[in-house]
Amino acid sequence: MSLKDDAARAAVLRVLRDAVDAEYGAARRSVLEGLRAARAELDLKSVRVTLPDGTPIATLTLVDPRPAVVVADEGAFTAWAAENHPGEVEVVVRVRAAWQRQFLAGLACLEPVADPRTGEVVPGLAAPPPPVPRSFSLRPVPGGPERVTRAWSSGALDLRRLLAPGGGAP
Repeated sequence: MSLKDDAARAAVLRVLRDAVDAEYGAARRSVLEGLRAARAELDLKSVRVTLPDGTPIATLTLVDPRPAVVVADEGAFTAWAAENHPGEVEVVVRVRAAWQRQFLAGLACLEPVADPRTGEVVPGLAAPPPPVPRSFSLRPVPGGPERVTRAWSSGALDLRRLLAPGGGAP
């Protein structure tokens, strides 16, 4: 396939993925609501899922959260621990995150990394080369998703070819 074919395939699959993701999210919410109702009414926790011909394909089970104790007041708990278990309390010294972000944003990405005010090399900082791109942005043009959906609905898109392993012909 050419880059143009691969790009078109990626754009169409993105639209289809978004449509499937939306439907999947709605189905999950509906199933969860149904399982919760079945739990309340029938004390039912699981349901077997079958194809229309009765072939089992899955089991859906409510996952009960485990009860847990949480720290509701960090200061009160820390004070109690310091008094009752002083060896378990630690003091952390670190650069304030907001200042660090601001300082690093003002630096040139050159080695050695230097303070722009003084020219002094700043220990502990490095400017490694950026990694190679690992992703790309896909922004549909206005009306693009609707055009893909119409093409899908009308049969103008061959989903068997688009969804075949490797993107080739089925």
